[in-house]
Amino acid sequence: MYYFLCDNHNSRNQAIDCANDYDREICDNCGAIHIRYKGIFKFKIMGKLYDYYTYIGMPVISEKFLNILRENGYTGFEVSETAPRYGTVTTVGDPIKEKYYRLTVTGRCGPICDMNGEPFPYCKKCKYKMDSIGLIATGVSFAPDAYDGSDLFAFDSLYNIPIISEKVKNVLIKSKLTNLRFVPLTEYIYDAKITKEHAIRRIKKGVAYPELIEAWLKYGVLTEQELNEQLDKSYD
Repeated sequence: MYYFLCDNHNSRNQAIDCANDYDREICDNCGAIHIRYKGIFKFKIMGKLYDYYTYIGMPVISEKFLNILRENGYTGFEVSETAPRYGTVTTVGDPIKEKYYRLTVTGRCGPICDMNGEPFPYCKKCKYKMDSIGLIATGVSFAPDAYDGSDLFAFDSLYNIPIISEKVKNVLIKSKLTNLRFVPLTEYIYDAKITKEHAIRRIKKGVAYPELIEAWLKYGVLTEQELNEQLDKSYD
């Protein structure tokens, strides 16, 4: 079995926002925003110090966590230095002496698929998953021939959430790392719902790109007749 590696989303003990320099790139096909952070990554920790956090969808690990990965010879990741501080949502406190690292997952397993192995719609240009396609599904999977064999890996279309095997999970548990939550891929809720009214508004505003409209038709958000009616109105 495979698992998404998540944190516990504890509102009293979490990694929170701190100003960082970044480059912002918007996909001209799907509109997805891709952030590339520059320099040493900065963040604040509110509450207790744990071994694992996800901050704005990005994994951050303690030095203990990093040592476990290296000692076991695990593959599929890179790390970079961070500059953590104590703090709250509105305050910035003292620097934290313990070392933390930004974890970038480099292992890959292709696009995110349903339980039958069919890929969910994703942008063919930037590869990121498409939101608001009109679907809610339980369970995700990946094509075995798309998996590169890394110990830590991620979907091409959902690249910021690490995936690990049962073997790696057991090692992390045995190492007594804190703030870990393991979500089986078979139980993950893929939530990309959208109402018909919202879809129509997007068509009227001209922000519904072809691949998204194709997904709406596939998952029954709109019928061909409803789509053609909206397209006809947009040409009037």
